[in-house]
Parts: sequence; structure tokens; C-alpha cells
Amino acid sequence: MHVKNVAGTKDASLFLDPLPRTPYNSSTMKSFIRLHLPILGTLVFQGILLFWAVRADGRTLPQVASLFSLVISILILITGLLPAIVRPQESHTIVACFAISFAFLLFIPFEISDMPFAQPGAPLVQFVPPLILSRLINGSILLPMAIHMSARFPRRNSMPTRTIVGAYIFSITLLFLFLIASNPWQRLIMLMSTLGWFLVAIAFFFINLLRAARDTENLQDAQRARIVFFSIAVAEIPLLMRPFSIALNLDALPYNVVLFFQLFVPLGISYAVLRHDLFGIDRVLRRTLAYGTVSILLLTLYLALTTGMTALFADSLTSRPIAPLVSLFIAAILFEPTRKFVQTWLDRILYPDRLRFQNAVQEMQNSLARANRREQIIHLLNEVFPAQIGAEWGALKLFPEPDVPPPHLTPGWNTRLIAGSVSFGGYWLGTRKAGPLYDSDERARLSALGQQAAFALAYANAYENLYALNQTLEERVKEQTQLALANQKSVAAYEERQRIARDLHDSVTQSLFGMHLMARGLAAKSTPEMREDLVALETQARETLREMRLLLDQLRNAAAEENVNLTEAVQGVCEAFAQRSGPEGGPLLSITLEMPKGVILQKSIADEALWVIRESLQNIIKHSESRDAKVTVQKDAMLHGTIRDFGKGFDVNNLPAGHYGLRGMRERVLALGGELKIDLDEGTVVSFTLPLPAAP
Repeated sequence: MHVKNVAGTKDASLFLDPLPRTPYNSSTMKSFIRLHLPILGTLVFQGILLFWAVRADGRTLPQVASLFSLVISILILITGLLPAIVRPQESHTIVACFAISFAFLLFIPFEISDMPFAQPGAPLVQFVPPLILSRLINGSILLPMAIHMSARFPRRNSMPTRTIVGAYIFSITLLFLFLIASNPWQRLIMLMSTLGWFLVAIAFFFINLLRAARDTENLQDAQRARIVFFSIAVAEIPLLMRPFSIALNLDALPYNVVLFFQLFVPLGISYAVLRHDLFGIDRVLRRTLAYGTVSILLLTLYLALTTGMTALFADSLTSRPIAPLVSLFIAAILFEPTRKFVQTWLDRILYPDRLRFQNAVQEMQNSLARANRREQIIHLLNEVFPAQIGAEWGALKLFPEPDVPPPHLTPGWNTRLIAGSVSFGGYWLGTRKAGPLYDSDERARLSALGQQAAFALAYANAYENLYALNQTLEERVKEQTQLALANQKSVAAYEERQRIARDLHDSVTQSLFGMHLMARGLAAKSTPEMREDLVALETQARETLREMRLLLDQLRNAAAEENVNLTEAVQGVCEAFAQRSGPEGGPLLSITLEMPKGVILQKSIADEALWVIRESLQNIIKHSESRDAKVTVQKDAMLHGTIRDFGKGFDVNNLPAGHYGLRGMRERVLALGGELKIDLDEGTVVSFTLPLPAAP
């Protein structure tokens, strides 16, 4: 019933909404049909079977059934149907189908003694009354259905579907053979086989319940299973004993006693629902009861208000037919604010999970706004957020992972994470562990949260790329600074050598040359006794001058090929990496250096060796996911270098496009006549060998 709200354009419902409304789409409709069509089919089949049996027997329902059996059947029917309606699931659908078949079986009494075993000569089906035949068909369906239900409830086991289908086929085949048996002994054999099959199915059902009841990992499910096991065992023991008592001519258990014990089934399941939230419908049942009560009170208030105002305005208005319209108009205006007020407070009291959901979404939005790492976002969406809203699970699948939900799990909501034109993957949420499905408002909030998660992932990717670029730029700037400093030192050393050479040439060389000329002049003018000594002095001055000129040549030519202390240079590079902090804290790279002291090389060779070592350490930081490295340098007739990391390694033959570091290292080493190798041994090992010029 709805009343037009004249103050607005929306319809004001007289009744409160106990459950959130979920919009239907194609996937929701398919799920609805898949879960509810078997229930509808079972109801139709059982109704047609009962109608045919009563019609063919020539009696009416009150003649073949009792009011007590009707009440028991309705209670069992409601107990089985309620979970499937309130919280649709595959296991709840199976329970509902079993409850329907079992309720129709109990509705009409059935005794094995009523079977016409002793009429040979024709198939048994010709002598079986329609009501008994319908009960036999019902029982042959219930036995495999019990196996089917125990394989999926209270928890799913590893029984394959083909085994369950085989149980249905076997049970129907056994009934067919029993009905076509024409001799009493054949009928007796088939009856005993049917009873054996009955015991096997019941035993299988109870064994699975007992296993679930002894589960030590999930105590709540174990407690639920114990309650269900106890209630069904108490209810069905008289039903199991009755065929044997009849076979022994002991009518100790009347059919009404058997029916009375069936009350333990709805009572036990109701207790498990209310105390241990069996089927996950406890909150829904309590809320439905509260909303129904308040809705009736509101309806009573509305009718009383309308009636009172009609009586009030009837005396004051000259036209009595206008009084109901005026009272209805005023009641409609006053009713909507009252309904909204009551709805809001009931939501706060009976739907605390809605408030919890809103707070969790707000907190998650704040967390995503602060997140800048992919791993952090994945943890928030997969672990933190599902726990906050009470969802059974959450799964974030990012490219290049398959964009599909986890197997054997039914999502309650999902979305694709798209930022701009870039798709990052998909996000799935399971249903709530307890409570209703996600309503339209919650789905809208989840969609907004998914959009923010996509932008957070885009920002995280940009941040990580910017961080890597910044690291590369820092290394390049440092390399250029070191190169400029080295060039500056080289220029300073060259200029200093030139100054020393000039000073020696201008002072010492000129003095030696003057001594040489002076000795030659004195020897020409001296006496024969002194000439020999002066000639010796001239010769010594000339040799000293020649050596000085050789020394000057070495000073001037040394600037063209400067020697470098490679040990100090490599130590400086390693210390630079160790002194910088990594993104996770600690040193950017912890390096173990094994190298002899005072390795002096020509600058051209030392520069290339240092470049290879520095580039290898850069690659370790960028690609290996390791923060430990070992550098080993040895010198004999050749220079040997090894750079080792302990990371994940890579495929040398399948390098991504745009990476030229390894190619540059190999070209530099080959230009000096050396060799470079890359091996994978608990990480990546880069080794090079450079030839050294022969010592003079």
C-alpha cells in the first residue's frame, strides 16, 4: 500500500524496509535463477505428485492426512526455505530442496506393511496404491538428496559431482527394479537392497555431520554442526526404528510419535540460527521481526491519525465529503517525516554494520590518499578493508594477472580499476560473513572507492618511476661531478708538471750548461797538469745535462698518459653507494670489496674498469631486488674484476627493449681488447678481464 506524497514527487511507503534493496542486473538475474529454480521445480514436482496420488486414490487430503502432520510438514518446510530465501547460496538451495521433499514425505503416513508383497504374477507397480507409490518415489529422491546435501552442507567436501549424479541414478534404478519385480522373493531382495541403500545414505549423512562437529580449527562451525547433528539424530531415530518394529510385528512407535520427534529438527535449527548464526540469517530474522512490528505500529498510527482528523474536520467543514480528503492530505504530510525518523533510528540500532561500513570506507579512502607504494595498496584492499567491513574475502588482481575472481569463491561485488584510459585490473569482494547483501548505496560507495584505488595505483606507479628516475639522475650527477673533479685534478697535475719542467729548464739546466762551457774554456787555457781534470769535469757536466734533459722530457710527456690509483677510485664508488639511504631504510647498497692496495693503472684503462664497476652496481639497485653486492679486483699480467649480487637474476638472452647498459659495458671492454661475461649463480655475476701494457 502506498500513498501519494503531495509535498513531493516520491512515493512514501507505509512500511519500513527491513532489508537493503539490491538492483538487478544480468549476472544477478542468472544467479537468482540458478539458486531458486531448483527450489521452484521441487515444489512444483512434489505438488503435482501429491495431487495425482490423492486424485488417483479417490480420497481427499483431510482423509489421507491429519492436522498434526500438516503442522509438522509446514514447520519443516519453513525451516528449509527460509535460509534459501533470505541468504541465497548453493548449499542453502540444496537444504531447501531436501526440506521440501521431506515435508511432503511426512505429510501422508506411509507403512511398509501396506505393500502388497504376496501377489505374484505381475509387476508390483500394478498392485501399489497411488499414495504409496508417490511416497516410494519421494523416498528414492530423498536418499541421494541426503548424500548431496551432506557433500555441500555444512561445508563443501571433495566429493565430485559425477558421484552425486550416480547416487541419484542408482536410487531411481533401484526403485524401478523394485516396482517391476513380479515374484515375492524378488520383491523381498529389492526391499532389502532398498533398506541397505537407505542405511548407507543416512550413515553417510551423519558421518559428514560428525566430521564437521569435530573440527578443531573452526569452532563456530563445529558448534553449529553438533547442534544440527543432535537435533536430526533425535528426530530421525524413531523414524529409523519404525520399519524394523513393524517387521517384527511390534507397533511400539505410532506414526504420530514419529511426527512429534520431527519437531526437534526445526527447534534445533532455530536454536542454531539464533545462538550461533547458522546460515548467516540471524541478524536478518531479528531485523525483519523488529521492522515488521514497527511497520504495523506505524500503520496503526496512520489509520488512527486519519480517522481522528476525519472526525475532527467533519464537524468544522461545511462539506462533509471534503473531510476525508483533508485528513488524508494532512496525514500524508505528517507521516513521511515520522517514517524517516523511525527508519533512521532503526537503521542505527538494527544495522550497525551500515555505520561500520561507512566508517570503514572513509578510513580506507584516507589510507589510499596516503599510500604511494603498490604493495601498500594491495595490502589495504586484500587484507585490511575486507576485515573492516566484515567481508569473507577480498581479491585485487593487477595486470598482467588474469582479470578473474579467485576460483570456488562467489563475489558479492566487483569492479574494474580504470584511471583515465589505463586499466590496472579488477577488484572483488566476498559477501558479508553475517548480514544482508550490499545495497545500492553501499555499491555506489564501493564504486567510488574502487575509482580512488585506481588513481592511487596510478600515483604509486608514477611515484616509483619518479623515484627510480631520481636515483638515476643522482648517480649521473655524481658521476659527472667525479669526472669533472678528476679532470680538474688531471689539469692541475699537468700544469704543475709543466711548471716544474720550466723551472728546471730555466734554472738547473742553464746552470749545468754554463758549468759545461766553463769547464771547456778552462781546459783550453789551463796547464797540461790541470787540463786532464777539467776535461773530466766537462764530461761529467755534459752527462748531467743530458740526464736532466731526459728528466724534463719525462715530465712533459707524463701528462699525456697519467697513471691512476684504481683502488682509491673503487673504494670511493663503494662508499658512495653505502652512504646513501635506500627506500626501505638502511644503505642503498651494502658492498663487500676485495682488492689489493695501490693498484696503479693508466688512466684510460682505469676509467673503463671503474665505469664497468659503477654501471654493474647501478643495475643491481635497479633490477636485482637485492641490497648486497661483492666486488673483487685482482691484478697480475691482466686486470680481473667481478661484481656479484644475490638477487633474482634475469634472462640474458631476453633483455627488454631500451636497455643498453650491458651493451655499453661490453663495447668498452672489447675496445681495450678485453672480455666480459655474465653468469647466473644465486644471483648475477658480471666478470671482466682487461689486458695491461707491459712494464718498461
